[in-house]
Amino acid sequence: MEVVEKISHFSESRLQEVLHFVDFLATRERREEDPILKVAGCLSGSPLSAEEIEEELYGKDPA
Repeated sequence: MEVVEKISHFSESRLQEVLHFVDFLATRERREEDPILKVAGCLSGSPLSAEEIEEELYGKDPA
């Protein structure tokens, strides 16, 4: 991997800087994700009735 190759000769302190920068990028990316898009796949298809939701959550009616 090109990144590993480029940083393989860095000092410990420089590697700490790289790690902090990577953490910063990861945090920023998480903030940029749209929470609506995370559940969009769940929203496709036909809607469930209240009975179907109950069945999904709790299984078949034991009666």
